[in-house]
Amino acid sequence: MPKADTHSNQPGRANDEIESPRDRPFNAWRTPQTETAKAIVRDIIGQVQVYERYYAVRKRRRKNEDQQTFEATVSALICDAAQHYLTERGGGVFVTRSNQVLGQRSRYRPLAYRKCLPTIIDRLATPEMAFLKQEVGSRNPFTGDRRTVIHCGSRLISRIEDYGLGLEDLGQSEGEEVIILKRAKDAADYWDDGGLEEYEDMPATCQYRTEVEAINHWLAESDIAFDDTVLKRDKIIDPNERRLRRLFTRGRFDSGGRLFGGFWEDLTENQRREGLILDGEEAMELDYGQMTPRILYGLGRSVPPFHDLYVIPGFEFHRRGVKKVMNAMLFANKRLFRMPQGVRLEFSLKHRMDEVMKAIEATHPALKEYFFTGIGHHAQFRESEILVDVLLELKKRDIIGLPIHDAVVVAASKRGEVRDIMLSVFHHHTGIHGVVGGES
Repeated sequence: MPKADTHSNQPGRANDEIESPRDRPFNAWRTPQTETAKAIVRDIIGQVQVYERYYAVRKRRRKNEDQQTFEATVSALICDAAQHYLTERGGGVFVTRSNQVLGQRSRYRPLAYRKCLPTIIDRLATPEMAFLKQEVGSRNPFTGDRRTVIHCGSRLISRIEDYGLGLEDLGQSEGEEVIILKRAKDAADYWDDGGLEEYEDMPATCQYRTEVEAINHWLAESDIAFDDTVLKRDKIIDPNERRLRRLFTRGRFDSGGRLFGGFWEDLTENQRREGLILDGEEAMELDYGQMTPRILYGLGRSVPPFHDLYVIPGFEFHRRGVKKVMNAMLFANKRLFRMPQGVRLEFSLKHRMDEVMKAIEATHPALKEYFFTGIGHHAQFRESEILVDVLLELKKRDIIGLPIHDAVVVAASKRGEVRDIMLSVFHHHTGIHGVVGGES
């Protein structure tokens, strides 16, 4: 069987090679949600086993553990290929055939991500089965490596149409790890994006997991819909993709910590406002203003000197640029010598980076000790703690809230109540008053 493939550090979620923009990673956590989907999966599992016996491609019966892995793998492949087909994404679903990758054991690894995966794909993609189509990956030092890509096969498409299978019939396994730790990047390696790091559970990680799982259960049962017509392009949104994960960075559980994974994150603000329907109502976005510097003022037990911390004397008409430079100063580990990428256009040609930084330092002396220390990563952790507590309070009050970094999307009629909750939680965490709404 063909084995061409390359290494992946995040099974079913990450892509570290050159891929078509429309291909997406295999989501090995996809499961059948309804009896309709389960019936299709059972039928295909049975047919694959009949194929194996008829062509004598297996010499012995699978052990119980291996049978569970086999069934979970077929189920994940069929459900994820069907989801891709139903969302009309184009492209395909890329998977790994690497024994090096599939042989690893990890808390992040689904049951369907084992060494038997390539063999099962091959079975499903035979002309006799035709449940999948497969384009085997290859290595190319000139154009870049490409993973194997799969698509719905003709017989799977027939079953989707005959059974009337829809996105509502598919779901996500609750076995997926929701507390993700990325290691620190190798400063000497430009291409290193920081892979996943294994960790031992401790009281804090157990608490984080309990909180995220509670939020996920709540969102799974909430009345959340999306009007695809606002997209005005050949794409369908799957409103069942609501399972969130909390991503910590730099190998630390006090760095990063933001929530990721909801289908609404890939939408523009206008698309969320026009297409999201929460509890039968149109949605709106409430965001915290100047969150990172305000968190740091609270950390230093100082009172912010004015309402808008990004308005700097001499640069009043360059607020967006000041915001980007100031945040870069808080995330950097050493003094900056040039404008961050894309920031130059926010200033006049006469403005120099050092001039902007000195103006920011002069305006915010209480934050001077934090600049160029990398503390922005810790401030982001505190931001994530605030957002999690906001969501838990909304859950308690039965108000749907969809997180987007430092913002929450809610039903328009709940705007006032949610704003009060956000301000209260921010004050509880920082000891100072926050800002919600308006410019961020």
